[in-house]
Amino acid sequence: MNRPLLRIMSIGVLGLTLALTPLTSLAADEAQALFNQGALQSNNGEFQQAAEALKQAIKIFPRFAAAHHLLGVVSFTGLQQPDQAVTHLKKAVELHPNFARAYFDLGLVYQHQKNLDAAKTALKKSMEIYPGFADAQLNLAFTYDQLGEREQAISAYQAVLKNDPKQLTARFNLATLYDLEGDSDAATKQLQKLTSLDPQDANAWHLLAQLSEKAQNDKQAIDAYQKALEISPDLLDAHYALGYLMQAQDQPEQAVTHFQEVVRLNPNHAEAQLNLGVLLANLDKLDQAEQAYLAALQSNPKLVEGYYNLGVFYEFHRKDTDKALQQYRKYIDLGGQDDRVKKLLKKVGS
Repeated sequence: MNRPLLRIMSIGVLGLTLALTPLTSLAADEAQALFNQGALQSNNGEFQQAAEALKQAIKIFPRFAAAHHLLGVVSFTGLQQPDQAVTHLKKAVELHPNFARAYFDLGLVYQHQKNLDAAKTALKKSMEIYPGFADAQLNLAFTYDQLGEREQAISAYQAVLKNDPKQLTARFNLATLYDLEGDSDAATKQLQKLTSLDPQDANAWHLLAQLSEKAQNDKQAIDAYQKALEISPDLLDAHYALGYLMQAQDQPEQAVTHFQEVVRLNPNHAEAQLNLGVLLANLDKLDQAEQAYLAALQSNPKLVEGYYNLGVFYEFHRKDTDKALQQYRKYIDLGGQDDRVKKLLKKVGS
């Protein structure tokens, strides 16, 4: 089972608040005015103009920590210049060592740059300064997660949820970690809580379905997959899983429907085409079954099981021995090991 993508907070400039001592003196007043202008422009999405105003403010007052901070945020979010963002955010915390928000934003930029050790250091510093900083706690958990430090990540996500039980990002990521640690029960409990808080979370339903399927609770898995598809109808993996589950529940028509959806979403999905061939043949829809088998082998000419199944189809459904033998020979050439087929080919001298 592939692990779902982690969810993470993002840096932003809207609603920026700064708890720094206002500047004094005439020059400082001018720098403050430029800063206020830059803050307004950044909130309006005028990032280039904001950057120019903030640079002017810093030129007038080089130790203006808030201006360095906002210029760092603007450089990252608006101008897509992460290196420049790091430079200014580092300057902000150098000038104002207790600037928790600047450490937090620096951590987010480092995350973007995949510099996870530096991100961890910055986020931990933000938490030291402001222990109640929920977003910093969440992003620190994410960083631990990305570093493979699962124990620390689990503890950090648990801390987030202790303070805010409705933090769905933390709950989803915690569930994926429990699953990776082999604790399916704990993962399931987190996902059940998550889907009760947000019934429209398709990814949570999908992961819950996978865990139920792994636990061989087919009924619960089917229900969860169906809920995921009600929310997000184009989840290919959910359709594929439901195809198998419906087949196991002796509901071949529904299985066909889901495998057809897989093929609609990915016409080159050879395994789905192969399963369609088997199901359609058993439903005596022979023309459609043959087309599905041929489509599977066209998508993947080395699909060993495809040649075997097509051979069986020609032998028993079409009663065409020559075509069956042709497919069986390809099956054996690709490494197929079925004893009956080997004996059949040996009997006819192939």
